[in-house]
Amino acid sequence: MFQLSLVDHLRLTFGHVVYRQRAHSQLALSLSRWSRRLRAAEVMVMIGVAFTAGAAAVTNNYAYAVASASLAGTAVVMLLAGLMMELDVSAQTHLVCAGRLWLIRERYRALMTDLVDGAIDLEGARQGRDLLMNDLHTIYERSSLVRQEAYQSASKAVAGFDDVTLSDEEIDHFLPKSLQKTTKTGA
Repeated sequence: MFQLSLVDHLRLTFGHVVYRQRAHSQLALSLSRWSRRLRAAEVMVMIGVAFTAGAAAVTNNYAYAVASASLAGTAVVMLLAGLMMELDVSAQTHLVCAGRLWLIRERYRALMTDLVDGAIDLEGARQGRDLLMNDLHTIYERSSLVRQEAYQSASKAVAGFDDVTLSDEEIDHFLPKSLQKTTKTGA
């Protein structure tokens, strides 16, 4: 029969929260970088428009006018693409989600510490777990507004694998020694 202790369940959920928090943080960073690159490219194209338009005005050369019009069209397309992709909004959404998940992950760590230290009993830990699960559910509902394809690709990049279950060793990296499972069982 399959048995999962309360501490095992808390560790497992903690691992999922760590994984998702890292994925949202990574995606927020990636989207903000792409947004900055797009804006820098728009600025460069607009500088090109200014120079070629100025050269067309001074030299009355048709080639400069065509180049200026082409660059202006490119700038408009880039601007529209940036507005449609909403990179800044998506990055901010992922950043907020990552921040909320960070708080949840710290609350899970504190709950496990309180349980191991005996500051709360099993019933208190279960109540704390249930509250955290409700808070986590609310965060996941709100984060479902972000593009799932982008989140999935960031998740794979962060973890390096498709499964969102972290091993005990990976979870232990985020916990103090007193809450580590592999240190206790290996000692």
